[in-house]
Amino acid sequence: MLVINERADAPRTEQLVSEWLRTCRVPGLAVAGAHIPGRRRGDSGQEADFIVFTPNTAVCIEVKGTLSPSGGVLRCPVNGKWSMTGHEGDPVHVRSGDVNPLYQAKSAMYALKALTENATGTEQFVSALVVVVARNGTTVDLDKPTKRMMPKGVDIMLGNKPNDLFTWFQRGTYRKQIWTIGRVRAMLEQLGVNDPAGNSDALALEGFSGDVGAAPPPQEAPAWMPTDAGQPDVSVVKHSPTADPTAQQPRSPRPSYLPGIAVAHDGPPPTKSRVVKRRRKSAGSLLLAIAALAVVGGGAWYVVDSAAGLHNDRGTSSVTSSVPIVPNELPAQVETAEPTEIPVPQGQVPQGCYPFQPNC
Repeated sequence: MLVINERADAPRTEQLVSEWLRTCRVPGLAVAGAHIPGRRRGDSGQEADFIVFTPNTAVCIEVKGTLSPSGGVLRCPVNGKWSMTGHEGDPVHVRSGDVNPLYQAKSAMYALKALTENATGTEQFVSALVVVVARNGTTVDLDKPTKRMMPKGVDIMLGNKPNDLFTWFQRGTYRKQIWTIGRVRAMLEQLGVNDPAGNSDALALEGFSGDVGAAPPPQEAPAWMPTDAGQPDVSVVKHSPTADPTAQQPRSPRPSYLPGIAVAHDGPPPTKSRVVKRRRKSAGSLLLAIAALAVVGGGAWYVVDSAAGLHNDRGTSSVTSSVPIVPNELPAQVETAEPTEIPVPQGQVPQGCYPFQPNC
């Protein structure tokens, strides 16, 4: 990360954080000791220890060193005074009129957020970070509120080594790219920072790109690629239904509802309910045909059986004829006897023959 606008008389804690930012493997620009104009008329503004721009974030950093010579647990409530075990009074330096360092960090955050509208045309999201640096030779443990209890965009971290800042900045890399070379340069003008180390070329080396949404420069065609000169104009004509009213599109084959049989339909394909109704109707017709055959067969069997019983009651009759045979002579004319009538018992009426009646 590039650090500009450094002061030689900066406190030891700020110099330490400046070195951590310089060795932090995060693309960006850190402005040390930047004065932020006030948001209201007559407001003198305030100074931020560091203002950091990365392609994805803008952060106001306040550095606070512990005052206790023995160290301990630093408790950092959001709305109350900070305290440390074994130490009386404020464990870190607090600006006059503030309850704790979070107030100072939030006021710088809101002032910088209002300044982003002049540089980008709209207010951008700005974060605030309080970095606590332990006194030499002491050990400090941080007791801070949960993220849900902290104000939006505000955080506290205990700085022991450069990797802590690197881990914290990595959390903002998922955001979309906001800060480009042009926007960062505009913010430096708003802040009144004219350090030549923060020029456009240096920002490009740090990972900042051009303006968001700018069209890329046109690329020249390679030498092996033929140009359009001398090539015939070939245009692609899309099919339009109104181009040829008489043209008919081929009808796609409809799926068959019976395996192995292709069925052509002029209308829409039958729905599932229609197919079920047709199958039920066919099954009902088949059952009716079977029932009709059963009724006709049963009636025929009944008629044949009744006729057979009646014939047994009448008895049997025979017809005889006598033909005289003369040996060694031509056969004479045969006279056939008339068939005798079968006597019908009294009280019974003769009946005709029925189909399939035996001996009829």
